[in-house]
Amino acid sequence: MEQNRFWIDVKRFPWLPFFVTIAIWISLAGANFYYQSQGGYTGTGILFPISVIYPNQFLWSGFVFAFLFLALGILSFRYAQKINVFFLFVVAIALVLLGNLSQGDFDISFLQPFYLKGRQYYADAVNITDGQIWLRDFSKNLEHFQLHTKTHPPFVTLLHFWILNISNLETLAIVFFAIGCLCFPLFYRILFYLGFEETRRKWMLLLFAVIPSVNIYLLVSVDALVLTSTLIFLLGFARIFNQNKIDAVSFLLISLGLILTNLITFSGLFLFAFLGCLSFYFLLRGKWNFVWLSLMCTAVFILSFLIVYVTTGYSQWETFLLASSSENPDGFRLFHQPFIYLMTRLEDVAEILLFLSFGFLAVLFSKKSGTEVLENPKINILFFSAISAISAMLLTGAYGTGETARACLFLVPYFLILLKDVSSDQFRILFYLCLIQTFGMQMIGNFYW
Repeated sequence: MEQNRFWIDVKRFPWLPFFVTIAIWISLAGANFYYQSQGGYTGTGILFPISVIYPNQFLWSGFVFAFLFLALGILSFRYAQKINVFFLFVVAIALVLLGNLSQGDFDISFLQPFYLKGRQYYADAVNITDGQIWLRDFSKNLEHFQLHTKTHPPFVTLLHFWILNISNLETLAIVFFAIGCLCFPLFYRILFYLGFEETRRKWMLLLFAVIPSVNIYLLVSVDALVLTSTLIFLLGFARIFNQNKIDAVSFLLISLGLILTNLITFSGLFLFAFLGCLSFYFLLRGKWNFVWLSLMCTAVFILSFLIVYVTTGYSQWETFLLASSSENPDGFRLFHQPFIYLMTRLEDVAEILLFLSFGFLAVLFSKKSGTEVLENPKINILFFSAISAISAMLLTGAYGTGETARACLFLVPYFLILLKDVSSDQFRILFYLCLIQTFGMQMIGNFYW
């Protein structure tokens, strides 16, 4: 009976948008490849829209870990209702570990992303002798640093330096992964505040762990830290929506997420844009409470970085301007390279969607019964504020180097919360499709950032 029901569920899944999205991806990738092979230049990678990918070594150990990932994903989802939520957190972490160990071994999965490519923060961190002087002179020496160091706030590289100063590269990798894994309890709590019932929360947690972007980039990526800090920010808003009032705890969560994110990445501007969009929405409805909340959080943020400037001599604003100039030395690309501007914007959006999985996109763009994704007003406010914010950033030319599946990892929760009212039948097939896509992607390539 259960097997018959599964096949009925399979038939009801929105396969048309699933295959249409795949066909669109193949067409865009093929057109981009052909154009570049004829000597054209689009500013995008040869495997559009994937910005960075290197072929796997296909070690036997990798095959074993990949199939363990697949097996654990299937079994954990099947028995999720019976699994204690704390043990489910362990399962989610194991899914990320096994997915990345599909690369072959600990060195390839945990350590090579730090040291293999010379443009990483690690390459600059090992050359720091005095962290205080290095931070003070960061803006002056910006152009001498590696690509990633000079396009991010210095605290990312300093974090590498501080950990390496007291331990080793293995500890650095483990600390990064541990901080990234805090996203699981944070996301689960957000789902609780947004009214997800228990079984759906458990399913969402597992989906969160196997969705391509999270499974691939959570292990030792700086953007995993960003995901955790932005979830602290989102937790504050979920709490507000749950209790229908702004309290001190929510204010502190939002402010903390705002400060921590901007210490790590200039993509933290997304959170300011999000605050602006959310405030504008409520202002149109005659409500000023979110406007005041945004202003207060911004004031706390400015005060925090003024304290940093006074105590260390480091200016976040000056560094942001220099980093922006470094990434776009010729100014706004639309004016001097309009075709490349349009192609890179398309690449940025397409990569985010590709790493969400084709299964998710099928549900997102389907009109079939059971795939309703815009039914909850509170979730819609959060989702459309996030989409408006990231759209504004992309229009300004942000993420000119692509890699948005990694750099915009913080967007994934805003997409996933749309699945609140999707039927269990559709959700089940979506999960398995997502699991299989991640299995394939982890087997095929290394997605170093």
